[in-house]
Amino acid sequence: MKRFFLQHLHFTRLERMGSIALLALCILLYALPAWFRYFRPNRSTDFANFQADIQKFRQSMPARAFPMTNTMSAEKFAFDPNTATLEDFLRLGLPEKTAQSICNYRNKGGQFRKAEDFKKIYSLKPEEYERLLPYVRIASEEHAAEYQKKPREEQAPACPFDPNTADESLLRRLGLASHTVKSILNYRSKGGVFRKKEDLQKIYTLSEADYQRLEPYIAITALAGPPQPVQYAGGPVFEKKFTAKGPLDINRAAVEDWERLPGIGEKRARQFVKYRESLGGFLSVAQLRDLYGLPDSVFQRIKPMVTLEFSGIRTINLNAASADDLDKHPYISAKQAKLVVNYREQHGPYQSVEDLGKIIAFSDKTWLEKIRPYLSVQ
Repeated sequence: MKRFFLQHLHFTRLERMGSIALLALCILLYALPAWFRYFRPNRSTDFANFQADIQKFRQSMPARAFPMTNTMSAEKFAFDPNTATLEDFLRLGLPEKTAQSICNYRNKGGQFRKAEDFKKIYSLKPEEYERLLPYVRIASEEHAAEYQKKPREEQAPACPFDPNTADESLLRRLGLASHTVKSILNYRSKGGVFRKKEDLQKIYTLSEADYQRLEPYIAITALAGPPQPVQYAGGPVFEKKFTAKGPLDINRAAVEDWERLPGIGEKRARQFVKYRESLGGFLSVAQLRDLYGLPDSVFQRIKPMVTLEFSGIRTINLNAASADDLDKHPYISAKQAKLVVNYREQHGPYQSVEDLGKIIAFSDKTWLEKIRPYLSVQ
């Protein structure tokens, strides 16, 4: 065995010297780059001129084009988050997104009553809050109340008004907040009608104090008869009739009527009314199934208790409706609405509802039959 190893693993003196020399050379080549780093001087790049050019460029642009993000260059001054402007927040070093969030919070009625309330802004980072906290100055609650109340006292109405016809400028002169005015206008644009003074309380953004202040001035004029089918653009609601007994007419039922049905609460009742108004009216009881989230068990339970007596519906004029008007209908998607309008602009007014079949994308005859009763050509 020893002889076997000597024959196959034995190195001569010259081979051993060569192996040692080769190993030493490998170690030298491996360590050579590390040695060079100790003898090579460190080089640093001077960005001073480049940074100066950037600063000059930023100073030449509007403040909102490059909002401050470097807290080292942010200004430090006392501010009231209830009254500070967007530019003030930018000067304080806040990102424009955060500054806009604060302004939006205030526009929706939000108020900072103490310095700690500044943390309510979800986009405000903890380090930014800690940096600005020493500079927050909240006016006293008494002063803030006077500030909020004084303009409204000066704007107290001097004459009666009808919430069904009052325009935006009049509603603002009445001392209502901008978001409340918007809610009233949206409610009317979707077919809402104020039939008595108390109906104004349906506006959820209207405070009780505002209602009590305006209640003596509310003057509801006589309403016109049942609305006729017209072009749909959020249009008028159907006549509401409360039936104490008998099947419920789904095209006339008010929220209170729907609430009498088993398994239907106030929220679901409002969904039925809202869906009917956006649809333009029901053509069959089976359409109740299309209401999002309505369990089939509830539908089967209320089906024997409802009926369809008033079959008049509102239609959409294909030659006058915009893409937004069409998109409001539950059966028409935004893409389909654009196709309808684009075809009209390219080929001229529709001669009949059947012309929709000429649009290649509307090859689904089932959809055309479903939407046909809600369309008209004038």
